[in-house]
Amino acid sequence: MYEKLYEQINYSFKNENILNLVFTHKSSGKINNERLEFLGDSILGAVISEELYNRFTSSSEGELTRIRASLVKGTTLIKKGKELELLGFAKLSKAAKNISDLEHSSILGTIFEALIGGIYLDSSWDETKAVILSLYRNDLESIDIKDSFKDPKSELQEYLQSVGEEPLEYICEKSHYGSQDSFECYVFFNGNKFKDSGRSKKKAQMKVANKILKSIKWKIFVA
Repeated sequence: MYEKLYEQINYSFKNENILNLVFTHKSSGKINNERLEFLGDSILGAVISEELYNRFTSSSEGELTRIRASLVKGTTLIKKGKELELLGFAKLSKAAKNISDLEHSSILGTIFEALIGGIYLDSSWDETKAVILSLYRNDLESIDIKDSFKDPKSELQEYLQSVGEEPLEYICEKSHYGSQDSFECYVFFNGNKFKDSGRSKKKAQMKVANKILKSIKWKIFVA
């Protein structure tokens, strides 16, 4: 059942009960993968931090923090989950199976972190570290320390394209407070209205996009 996954991650579970728990979403009951997700999140962050520290010896704390954030953010975890086709193994409630593709994508990130936690419980720190670095090899080798990374609006657009969603329409209105102009922008996304304001239309749109990205990264959708 898990042969292809074992080949992809270059690791085979000794205790498949742990792996079964990795794929058990909280919509299925009290015994689920939330604790494994918590563990995996911490381990992933520590392994990536150590690797960046050793790779980029001249980089500042701020630069390392920025790069790490790009590697462990929700959209990156979702991408990793899609590459491993983890959703096919997910144990969801009947109601959760009927949620949108976009919401299913958010579940991928949580399963990926739970997988990391499961590997650690099933093996050791060194073996888990080896799996993580293997899965992140291309990401780590393609890092340009001078790269400013994508702004929130561009990142959101790229993500929506990757899951087959249409680009969002930002509706902005100009306001005047005292001697300064201000813009308020809003977007309807996944049934919710996201809005924010800024000194320019661009800044307001960036703030709105960042709010939406955070909702994708951290919200776990259940029925």
